[in-house]
Amino acid sequence: MSVFNRARNAWKRFEEWADSPDSDDDDNNDDDDGRPEREVEAVSPAPKKLDEVTPEANSESGESQMEAPRFCYTNTNKALASAHAYTYTTLPANIERPIRLLTLLPGPSDADIQCLLEHADLDCLGRDEDASFEALSYVWGDVASTTPIQLDGAIGDIGQNLRSALLHLRREDRPRTLWVDAVCINQGDMDERNSQIALMGDIYTKATRVVVWLGCPCCLLGTAGRDDLSSYQRAELKKKVFRVGQLFDAVRLLAYEAAVVAAEGRQVVPEMGDQYEEGTSYQLISKLDPRWELIFLDNPWWARAWTLQEIVLGHDAVMCMGREEVTWDCLRRATAHYTALGFGTFSESYFGNKITSRLEPMQMIISIKEAREAGAEVVRGPVGDELLYYLASSHWRDSKMPHDKIYAVLGLLDKTRHVGIEADYRADPARVYRQATRALLERCGNLDVLGFCYPFKTGRVADLPSWVPDWGSNCNLAAPLMNDAKGKLRPTHASRGLQSDPRWTDDDKTLILQGHVVDSVAKAGSVKPAVFTDDYHEGTGDWLLKDPAMLAAAESFPQTWDDLDPERPIRHLLSEYWKNIKAAGPYVKKLLSVLTEVVSHQECYIEWQDLIASELGGHNHSSPYSERDPDAIFRDVLTTSTPYPSGPAETQRRFDEWCQYLSSIRRLKSAKLDRLSPAVFKALGFTAGLSRLMAENEGDDTFSNYTLHTVRRRLGFTVSGRVCLLPKRAEVGDQIALLRGGRVPVVLRPREFVGEAYVHGIMDGEAFDEGRCVEIRIT
Repeated sequence: MSVFNRARNAWKRFEEWADSPDSDDDDNNDDDDGRPEREVEAVSPAPKKLDEVTPEANSESGESQMEAPRFCYTNTNKALASAHAYTYTTLPANIERPIRLLTLLPGPSDADIQCLLEHADLDCLGRDEDASFEALSYVWGDVASTTPIQLDGAIGDIGQNLRSALLHLRREDRPRTLWVDAVCINQGDMDERNSQIALMGDIYTKATRVVVWLGCPCCLLGTAGRDDLSSYQRAELKKKVFRVGQLFDAVRLLAYEAAVVAAEGRQVVPEMGDQYEEGTSYQLISKLDPRWELIFLDNPWWARAWTLQEIVLGHDAVMCMGREEVTWDCLRRATAHYTALGFGTFSESYFGNKITSRLEPMQMIISIKEAREAGAEVVRGPVGDELLYYLASSHWRDSKMPHDKIYAVLGLLDKTRHVGIEADYRADPARVYRQATRALLERCGNLDVLGFCYPFKTGRVADLPSWVPDWGSNCNLAAPLMNDAKGKLRPTHASRGLQSDPRWTDDDKTLILQGHVVDSVAKAGSVKPAVFTDDYHEGTGDWLLKDPAMLAAAESFPQTWDDLDPERPIRHLLSEYWKNIKAAGPYVKKLLSVLTEVVSHQECYIEWQDLIASELGGHNHSSPYSERDPDAIFRDVLTTSTPYPSGPAETQRRFDEWCQYLSSIRRLKSAKLDRLSPAVFKALGFTAGLSRLMAENEGDDTFSNYTLHTVRRRLGFTVSGRVCLLPKRAEVGDQIALLRGGRVPVVLRPREFVGEAYVHGIMDGEAFDEGRCVEIRIT
């Protein structure tokens, strides 16, 4: 024991030595450590000829990439021309559609921001040189923290991210005309704000191009505004900024190669690509530090509600990060080639949990823009279906105001397909959501919108009727049953394809539908949770890798010997190594806990399988499935009857392979290991099935992909013996009804909508009887 105590005390002394500043170093370092900044080389992953074949420069001013990176100046203006705050003048009444335009006056990077704000007629603006302007698309950020700029010689307060954008986008030799919502709209005038929001679609459509501001690398890397950085830390920061340039070089390389491959009519060779002096394009892209992709693919701009409309409506667009920029068309071609090379291809689901690829937001925007540019319908059918598609596609996006989740997509609709929703920020958010849901129900002719009603633990808007989705919440929800397990519109229709006929009373708070009750819930099993998520943090396991503490620890660790502090390399290496161990310890423990919890999720499937076998097996003559195999019903319920394209035989084969993992867990449970030692049971269960799971998930079309609708739902039985997937809030005694216009059955309580349900055997109108329909009121 004394040996252990001595070792522990020695280790504590080492920690104190490693973490403490070196007194000798402090004595020898005057003013920024007295060390000259080391010269940093920018290494591009692209071939040397890339600049010759790519028409895009690294920046509009053509500055060399070797120039020291320009840090984000977050300090306030050094000198203000006037002490009074800027006062907005009323937009002219003699102009039908007036707007304001911001003229960003030229100046060096560290000079005060000086702007002019002028009125303009939107109908007289366009892409002609004399009447052109650019529209800025950016993330507001923390609006509570503002910084002043000069507007017409007065003081105007803006957010720090916008200030960073103006500093980087400002030209040194000529002015730049922009439309910026935070400045060009008087945010304190509610009437003006409502009227200008209605014009935003036309503003971005008429702009010469949309300038997408992804942020300053210094801000994204968490070092902006820090005055305590030593010369060594500043040199390291320069390296990081230059690596951001490598990402943009990689985008240009991919876009160039995609154009060459298309022009020559060749096929892309996965995991290889074209050959260059430094290696194949696949090897060059693979060498990029994946941590740097976080600031681009996981940039908050992709998750902002308004950016979908802004980028889709833009005639042309350029993506800017610091002094780096790349056109949208270049990014679009690069993304397709990136995927063709084999990057960014993930399984659709993992244990039935939908995994959203980091490329998915970008690919969704690309598909919408391409459809609109080709003159094709993004969504076929009524305008309500198109609006629902946009709302569903942006459900996970974030917004400052809950109203914006509705208003941010209205500009995407054609002017001839109005849905009767006007922007009004004075309105209560609950009323806005009711009006939007009513517009969808009236114009869709179906009840698909009810599939987005989900009981979030942390709701965004309170006092919503049970038939109104909380569009403001960006948490994950149970996959709506309007689509099959592969995301295609469900081919069956529980009410035989009839149109809905909704009505409302009580100031639109009570919804009246036609339908009839067909059954009620007799038994409800456990809820199948999502893997790597819980009720408080709705997301994938990426949160472990994206945690600021983990990222900071990873970034601080030296990658090569040259990255060590030249004054004390050994101490620097040992200190950073120990810091990483301490930082990673809790997360490694949590990760192992999360991985072993996979076994608990599979236990839920075992419970469901046993429940079906006990209810339908033997001589249960009251069951409507007396002549069916319980395992076949289990398979159909898990997939909500979504077959493999190659046929039922392939569906059954994949299902049998998937069940092998359940059998390994079942054997451990039969030995009662789960009771004797739950921790050992979970570890062995995960290990036993790992090889089967890896083999099952090697393909792009695994059986797990077809279990999407099981997540956040529970298995149940009706009084008549039918098997069903129920919403998580369903309880014994709840009624199952078929509503006119509904694709799927629903679960109801007296005057309350509980959620959608999959009820095996009545999904295609087998139990619907229009003659039995009565009024069903839902509040």
